[in-house]
Amino acid sequence: MTKQNTWVAAAGIDEFARTTINPVLSAAPAPNTLILTVFDRLRSEGPHAFGERDPQMLTWYDAQGAAIGGLQRTPPYSYLLSEVPAESIEPLVDLLLDPETGLDGREINLPESCEAAFTAAWTARTGNAPRVLERFRLYRLAELIAPNPAPEGSARLATQGDVAFVARSLEAFWEEAEQSMPLGARITALRMADARIAEGIFWLWLDASGTPVSFAGHTPIVAGMGRVGPVYTPPELRGHGYAAGATVVVTQALLDRGADEILLFTDLANPVSNRLYQRLGYRPIGDRARLEFS
Repeated sequence: MTKQNTWVAAAGIDEFARTTINPVLSAAPAPNTLILTVFDRLRSEGPHAFGERDPQMLTWYDAQGAAIGGLQRTPPYSYLLSEVPAESIEPLVDLLLDPETGLDGREINLPESCEAAFTAAWTARTGNAPRVLERFRLYRLAELIAPNPAPEGSARLATQGDVAFVARSLEAFWEEAEQSMPLGARITALRMADARIAEGIFWLWLDASGTPVSFAGHTPIVAGMGRVGPVYTPPELRGHGYAAGATVVVTQALLDRGADEILLFTDLANPVSNRLYQRLGYRPIGDRARLEFS
């Protein structure tokens, strides 16, 4: 098969790593943070780390036959699209509309640079404009700045005794962010809380009485990059700086573990979190959007 100006589906995790992850996406870890961290889970936990169905992984090859971008999906979650040239978007829409490809997802998380082309192509093909579900801003740590005054309380690593609290927080985070709730959300949250706590990547902020009031996590370090998130404080406990305290602790943990770049995403509809992370030393580097198409 000639691999020029075309999307090519990878036969499996190893092939996608060889053609796309290692030579292309890992060379620019910040803009590709989502695909890289999801793929890292697939590589470490197997193809069904996120669900019963096999992952979908495609590579865009340019006119010279060079791999320059990728698309990845772990059903039932959104497609994740890397930076790709405008000429790749119409062929991608054609694939998404072709029932023979098995690409049946109806949400895509894509860079701002690709949004207009995708929207135009999808609308032209179907007559239905995609709906914006969420807009994100990607931040990179410039210099960690501790909050002043410091929030009341202290932080500690989450333990197995905290699984219930973390699971409830994950469910609330998903619901508040209006993300597609995983099938069996409660079971998924419990399993994720248990597994991530065992990895040592979830932290709690405790109030003066020692009660958990906020939590924050981070991804494993991939290609020198670690990403903070999720960060969640119940609505009734906000306004005390707990999320700031938890974020600083998690950021420092990534620094201590040798991350070259530390990233995080914010919802652009939430001005409070965008101001908070900038006060802590994070600077914006790019935007993405999550679209629903039908």
